[in-house]
Amino acid sequence: MPYGLAQRGVLCCNNTLYKNRADGERCSENNIPYNPAEGTICRSQFHGSPGQHCCGTDVYQPHTEICCNGHRHPKGRNTQCCGVQAYSIKDPKLKCCAGTLYSLTSLGRLGHEDVCCSSGDKEVLYSAKAGFRCCGHFYYNTSLWSCCAEKLSPAHQQHQHKEIKESRLRSLNNLSEKDLCKELQIGIVESVSVHSIVFHSVLKICGRSATVKPLSSPHILETPDRCTSPKLIPGKTYVFNQVHVFTDFNHDSILQSLHFIIAKCSHF
Repeated sequence: MPYGLAQRGVLCCNNTLYKNRADGERCSENNIPYNPAEGTICRSQFHGSPGQHCCGTDVYQPHTEICCNGHRHPKGRNTQCCGVQAYSIKDPKLKCCAGTLYSLTSLGRLGHEDVCCSSGDKEVLYSAKAGFRCCGHFYYNTSLWSCCAEKLSPAHQQHQHKEIKESRLRSLNNLSEKDLCKELQIGIVESVSVHSIVFHSVLKICGRSATVKPLSSPHILETPDRCTSPKLIPGKTYVFNQVHVFTDFNHDSILQSLHFIIAKCSHF
């Protein structure tokens, strides 16, 4: 519908023309007309407090609260989100897997009772069983299957005496503080072969000293055992050390990953 940009009393939100609107109204994130001077709209829910921040359908105070996927929680110095829950990343008894928070004091969750298997695009929690190992995000019976480079194939008799292989993309979030705070690198995968991985734009992270330094490109990580190497996607960013490659399922950006490592490791 045609309307004049300077015409008073009309507002166009998501291809819908609203008439007889008051001066100062604008379109909300859900394309509903509202006046910011009168209140705040959070997912079509109106709150009579102007200038507030939204967390789901409610407003929240970012100075004292943290918003986790639409759920409010009290904010602490080291509080971060795990799905809809909040936890202290300094607490060694709490672990995050597949967007769910688990406590190691609860029946040994993730310590003995559960296993978190992950691939490049998925993380799945399984109840621990004898004779089972991770193959990507699958948890397989080693007497029936064999795993190589995150691919399962039926186990053959001649292979049963060989060392059991486990191939998975490890989760950065479930590393112990001791391993997380050692020297790590973060970089973008350029190419992958059966013997090595080429990274570019690599940064060296020292969590304890809260320092980040650039390394020369390309950076080559040797992978002598192709069967235990996880499947990596060129163009994606991964964290790695001299042996293993890790992904970060809890965070959506490199900056968030760096913040997580330094916040958990440093004592500032």
